[in-house]
Amino acid sequence: MTRRKDRPPTTLDELRRNLERLKLYAILQSLDEALDRAQTAQQGYATFLAGLVEKQLLAVSDASAERRIKAAKFPEAKTFDTFDWTFQKGLNVQLVKDLMDLDFIRQGRPVLLLGKPGTGKSHLSIAYGYLAVLAGYNVRYFAASKLLAELYASLADSTTDRLVARLARFHLLIIDDLRDLPPKPAYASLLYDVVDARYGRRSTIVSSNLSVKQWGQALGNPTLTASLVDRLMERGHVINIKRGRSYRTHGPDAPPEDDRPTDLVDGDRS
Repeated sequence: MTRRKDRPPTTLDELRRNLERLKLYAILQSLDEALDRAQTAQQGYATFLAGLVEKQLLAVSDASAERRIKAAKFPEAKTFDTFDWTFQKGLNVQLVKDLMDLDFIRQGRPVLLLGKPGTGKSHLSIAYGYLAVLAGYNVRYFAASKLLAELYASLADSTTDRLVARLARFHLLIIDDLRDLPPKPAYASLLYDVVDARYGRRSTIVSSNLSVKQWGQALGNPTLTASLVDRLMERGHVINIKRGRSYRTHGPDAPPEDDRPTDLVDGDRS
């Protein structure tokens, strides 16, 4: 009985193997379809190759964006596509939309988001973060209370300088929901160090349900906090949601108006 000889590898087989070795998986997966399309449309070599390279670039870009989104540690997905532009009558919609071009990140300018609880500050902060990630920027999100706790803990093992240096490197740092909390004398100094390390070089978004005049009491050192605010206000953009309504108590998912507590005032509850 004659044994059948193995079929010698074709050029296409070799190409597939080499694409796999080079980890060009997007091109490998698109190869057969691209060959059929090239034959049908009688594409030239350059057009055929450009189409495959574009597939690979898109795949790499998507994977990089996914890694940056994970590294940013957003608490949830919030984008401008899901933002209700008509809910807050006191919102400067034009300014919010102007900042979507992300020039403030390229220029290293701060953004302050001020307003009562539930008025959409966190949504806007995260939405800017998502835009920045998709544009290729490295972003890091922190709830203000957790950032302060991490900075305070770093004092115990003398790693504060290292942590501040790491925070200074992000293209965009989001410090969300600065609010009343049990103050510690070191809070103002620690947050000042972070803001000062990024001052004029990297962009920082800070959101708060407190007026900037109340930050000094919240951070435990009004004098140093004034210097911190001074750095954020210089060249900064301020989105102040005045007389804002809470999405939680008056939005589409809130209880019917007849079922709400009679003493509930807009923005008084977080």
